[in-house]
Amino acid sequence: MRIRDLLDIKSVNLNSSPYTKTETINHLVALLSKSGSLNDPARYCRAVFEREGKGSTGLGDGVAIPHAKSAGVNRLSLAAMVVRTGVDFDSIDGQKAYLFFMIASPHKATDEHIDVLAHLSSLLIDETFRRRLIEAQSPEEFMQAIDEAEKSIEENQEHQVQKEHSQNLSAALGSRYDVVAVTACPAGLSHTYMAAEAIEHKAKELGLSVKVEADGAAGNRNRLLPEDIANARAVIVAADRAVDMDRFIGKPLVRVGVVDGIRKPEELLKKALSSECPEYRIGGQTTENSSVPMRLYRHLMSGLTYILPLAATAGILSAIARFDFIKATSLGMFLDTIGYSIGTLLFPVLSAFISFSIGGRTALVAGFTGGVMADMANTGVVGAVVNGFMGGGVAFLASRFALRFLKGHDAMFALLVYPLLGALGTTLLVQFVTNIPSGFIDEKIEILLGQSGPAVLILLGALLGGMMSADMGGPCNKMAYATGVLLLADCLPEIGSGSYVMAAVMAGGMTPPIAAGVAAGIIGRPLFSIEEKKIAFKTISKGFLFITEGVYPYLAVSPVKMRLACVLCSSAAGALSMYYSCAVCAPHGGIFVIPLAVNPLDYLISILSGSLLGAVLFVIMRSTVRKKT
Repeated sequence: MRIRDLLDIKSVNLNSSPYTKTETINHLVALLSKSGSLNDPARYCRAVFEREGKGSTGLGDGVAIPHAKSAGVNRLSLAAMVVRTGVDFDSIDGQKAYLFFMIASPHKATDEHIDVLAHLSSLLIDETFRRRLIEAQSPEEFMQAIDEAEKSIEENQEHQVQKEHSQNLSAALGSRYDVVAVTACPAGLSHTYMAAEAIEHKAKELGLSVKVEADGAAGNRNRLLPEDIANARAVIVAADRAVDMDRFIGKPLVRVGVVDGIRKPEELLKKALSSECPEYRIGGQTTENSSVPMRLYRHLMSGLTYILPLAATAGILSAIARFDFIKATSLGMFLDTIGYSIGTLLFPVLSAFISFSIGGRTALVAGFTGGVMADMANTGVVGAVVNGFMGGGVAFLASRFALRFLKGHDAMFALLVYPLLGALGTTLLVQFVTNIPSGFIDEKIEILLGQSGPAVLILLGALLGGMMSADMGGPCNKMAYATGVLLLADCLPEIGSGSYVMAAVMAGGMTPPIAAGVAAGIIGRPLFSIEEKKIAFKTISKGFLFITEGVYPYLAVSPVKMRLACVLCSSAAGALSMYYSCAVCAPHGGIFVIPLAVNPLDYLISILSGSLLGAVLFVIMRSTVRKKT
């Protein structure tokens, strides 16, 4: 399907002048409406904002492709817009975006929109084409540029098919690619295909043969075959999520994030083919461009991801078992036993998957060992985290040892030697190095949370609650949430000091959407737009479900003031939660876990009080903006 089939000329605007990301999205939705492709523009607009909440669609190089599937869409369609002054769209390169395409897809449609996204991404990798679109003087000229670019691609398709057939035949006869590569991003959309296209184009410029596996949301359409990998000189993995790495053992390999695949393809190709490029071995030694703090953060988040369902299950089962009408029954004892048993897995799983993130499968036993020892030595979640990194480090050293002294036999030793060395090495390090400081730190945290006066706890609740809405999905939000989850894991399946911190964190995250919905739908209706009033009660429901990003549509008008209102109401809710000694048993769930909370009525009062404060602040902030305009 060509772009011309999806892009109505009425949905092209070359002279728009929005100032913010939110205004830009609203302008694009309005353009789509002109083509008759939307049956509910407000519903589709909300879907776009929800998609942006998961990660910006600003692709860099002045381009953004916001998109969403929604029941508010009649048919697959496009809108296009040029903003000559540029818009700050949170792009991956930190630069303004000037060229925008919006993709709208029906909710129950196939993944055809992903094909369109991949096609657009491939076209827009060409700087000359991008410049021609931005400099177009009329919608007709804009459409003509697209038609000519697609025609050029179609003319080259037959040659490309012949080339691929020749390459496959050569590979079968024993020749080889210079480089094989894998690209993947968390969502599996634009960045995956842009990185693949960038590597392919740059390889062609350099006269290199390359095959790229784009592991996207629509599946793997160009999977590397064993013979492709065997006959390749080197491998590039440009991915921000886990991919199958064991197939590359023994090959020179460069491992980077997907953005580097887009921005630095020439550097990656040269590094991969360099004589200094290290071979990939079990344990995962690669050339990786990433700061040490960022790598440590990713490893920690990997472990955290795996304990979330365990923590929720252990906490909820144990909380149900503590109800008066059930705790003395056999069912209560059964639920409590299951909850306790799952709770005992939290530290080993946390440590194991931190280690796994560092050293792959060979590090799992070392990580489990560290987690078990943290539990045995009562060093708490601090010990589990530290021991996870220790286990990963031991596995890394073990793999380096095998690479040097067991060359040619390291795969055979993966089943026995690596786990044994990992377990013994981690045991020694933990027992004689990390146990004492980890236990000391964990104990001090317990003392701080358990013995501090109300003023300190209220301040802590206000700080963590405010952080939840300071950047919504950014570093502050993630740090606050990670703190709550880790401290909750430190006490589960019982109710402990970490449960009080988790309650403050959850209250801080629930409050902003409730506040915005109450302001727009109840107490300040004249100050809000028709679309904002329409989604008010849906926004309130998102708040009760602990979906903080539900407040995004209300931040468009005066974002700084609106975000300040969010921070203040979240801080108030977190502080009140701590003041009333409220505690929750799970790291998520919102209103569904409130009945299981300690002091549930006070907890609900804390959330509603913070929300009411936020609603008043939203009305005040919005009224001041109206007066100025």
